[in-house]
Amino acid sequence: MEQLPQRVRVLRAHVTNVSNPVRFAAGDALSIGHRDRQWTSYVWCTDQSGHAGWVPDSYIEMTGEHDATALRDYDAAELTVGEGEELDAIEEASGWMLCRTGLGITGWVPADRVEPIVTAGPADG
Repeated sequence: MEQLPQRVRVLRAHVTNVSNPVRFAAGDALSIGHRDRQWTSYVWCTDQSGHAGWVPDSYIEMTGEHDATALRDYDAAELTVGEGEELDAIEEASGWMLCRTGLGITGWVPADRVEPIVTAGPADG
């Protein structure tokens, strides 16, 4: 994908089933579980309030066998989006895109569910 942010269009709908995602701030202590088998750069993390979810391993620094410190703020909330919906892509992490809807709601969508919207540039000549 090109430089972010950019506009993207949803190719296939994505429905989230995560109602209470893991959230943390830079410097927070986290408990670390196993690595995801499909998304191998994601690890199972539990935040200080007991919420758990998948986190890109580049967002944490391991401090022990099952402990880590957050390197940045993170919210694992996913977006439920419909085919054809247009979003602002803000960031990409390991096969997922952090996007914002037209209503200003931000969340993650699998990168293979969206495509860049190509805008016409100035004519060559």
